[in-house]
Amino acid sequence: MEKEKGEDLSRSIRNLLMEGIASQIMFSLITVPVISLYLVSINADPSIIGLVAAIPFISQLVQIPSAMFAERFSRKKISIMANFVSRISLLLLGILLYIDGHSTIAPFVILFAIYNIFKEVSIIAWNSWMRDLIPMRNRGELYSRRIAYGKLAGSMVILIFALIFNVFGSDAFPLIFLVAFIAGMLSLLFMKRIEDVEVEYRGRRDLKKPLKDSNFLKLTASFSLWKLASEMSLPFYSVYIIAVLNYPLWAVIVLTTISHLSSTYFLRISGRIMDRFGNKPVMILSFISFSMAVFIFTFTTMPEKHPLTPLLLLVIYILDGFYTSIPIVTSMNMIAKITAKGSSASYYAVYNVIASSFAALGSISGGCIASAALSANFAVKVDIESSIGFVEIPAIHLAGYDFLFVISAVLSLIAAKLLRFFKEEGESSEDVVKEEIKHAVFHDVQTIMAHMHIHPRWFVKYHAPYTPHTLQVQTNFNNLGHPVQSGKNLEENIQKLT
Repeated sequence: MEKEKGEDLSRSIRNLLMEGIASQIMFSLITVPVISLYLVSINADPSIIGLVAAIPFISQLVQIPSAMFAERFSRKKISIMANFVSRISLLLLGILLYIDGHSTIAPFVILFAIYNIFKEVSIIAWNSWMRDLIPMRNRGELYSRRIAYGKLAGSMVILIFALIFNVFGSDAFPLIFLVAFIAGMLSLLFMKRIEDVEVEYRGRRDLKKPLKDSNFLKLTASFSLWKLASEMSLPFYSVYIIAVLNYPLWAVIVLTTISHLSSTYFLRISGRIMDRFGNKPVMILSFISFSMAVFIFTFTTMPEKHPLTPLLLLVIYILDGFYTSIPIVTSMNMIAKITAKGSSASYYAVYNVIASSFAALGSISGGCIASAALSANFAVKVDIESSIGFVEIPAIHLAGYDFLFVISAVLSLIAAKLLRFFKEEGESSEDVVKEEIKHAVFHDVQTIMAHMHIHPRWFVKYHAPYTPHTLQVQTNFNNLGHPVQSGKNLEENIQKLT
C-alpha cells in the first residue's frame, strides 16, 4: 500500500513539474511588463497603464469567497474548471488583437480581467491542494525546481518572440496571446494527471482565524508593503526603457529573457537553501535585491543615457530574476509551516487578498505618481574649475520616473525590516544564507572557468573556500546542481565520495 502510494506521489510530482513548465510559459508571456508594452505601443496614458497593471491584484479579491468552498469540494476539479475559463479568454484576446489591435482598450481590459478573475478562483484550491500533496521536507526544492524549469522554457519562448518583434514589431502581440493559450491548455492536460487529495476536514472555514495569528499578520504586513513598493514601479520598467531610454521593443523582450534565465538560476540554487536554512532570510534578501535594482534605474540617465546604461540594465534584470520568483515560493512555504493540514485555504485567501489590495494600490498610485512627475526635475551638479578649464559633473539627477523608483526602493527596505519580526521555525541568519548563495555562485563560476581552462589569480585569491555550513561537490558542467547539505550529513557525504 505504501509502495503504491509512493508511486502515485512520484507520478503526480512528475506531472506537476510538466504542468509547471507549460503554465510558466503562459505566465511568462502574459506578464505586466508585456501588457504594459502593448499599452505603450497604442500610446495609452500612464494612468491607464497603472490601472490595467492593477487588474491582476484587484482580481485576487475573489479569493475570499473562493476560500469558503475551496476545501468543501474537489480542489482538483475547481482548479481545472476555473483555469479552463481563464485560458479561453487568452484565445479571445489573441483574436481581438488580430482583428483590431489599436483601438480595443475597453474590450482588452474586460477580457484581461476575466483571465485574471478565473485564474484567481483556482489559486486557493490549487494552493490548498498542493499543501496537502507535497511533503513538507522538500517543498522548497520542488517548488523552486518547478518554477525554474518553467522559467527556462519561458525564457526560450520569449527569446523567440524577441526575434519576431524585431521583424514584425507590435503586430506580433496577437501571437503572444495565442501561444499563451496553447501553453495554458497543455498545462491543464498535465493537471488532470496529478493525484487528487481528499480533504480531511470539510467544516466551515473561519476567515477571522488568520487575523488573530500575530505571526501570520507580521508576514502579511511585510509582504503587502513590498507588493505596494514593487507594483508601484514594475509596470513602468518597459515604459521607461522605451519612452525615456528610446530602446526598441525587442530590447525589452531580450531583457525579460535575461530576467527569466536569472530567475531559473537563482531558483535552482535557492530551493534547497530554503529547506535547510529557512525561507525568511531568503525572502529578506529578495526584498533588498529589489530595492537595489529599482534604485539603479535612476543612474541609467545622467541626465541622458550613457555608455554604462546597457550594463546597468543588465544588472537590474539579473537582480529582477532573483526578487520576482523567490517571494512567491518562500511565502507559500512559510504559510504552509504555520497552518495545519486541510485548513490552509483561509490563510492563503486572507494573505493573497491583503497583499493584492496593496499591490493594486501600488499600481494605481504608481500611475498617478508617474503622470504627475513626468515634468519634474531635480539635479545636483559638481562644478570643478581649474587652470585646465571648467568641468560640470552631474552628481544626482532625478527626473520623471526616477522619483517613482526612489519611493519604491525606500518602501522595499522598510518591508525587509518588517519581515525580520516574523518568526519561522528553523530559520538561520541572513549572513549564513548570503554566504550560501555567494558560495554557490562562485562554485558555478569556478566550474565554468575550469571547463574553459581559465584560472585567473584574482578569482582564486578572492574566492576563499567557505565550508562551515555546506559541503559543495563539483559537478558535471551540464548539471550545475548545488547539493547544499547540513553539517550532520557531512560524514555520510564524504563516505559517498570516497
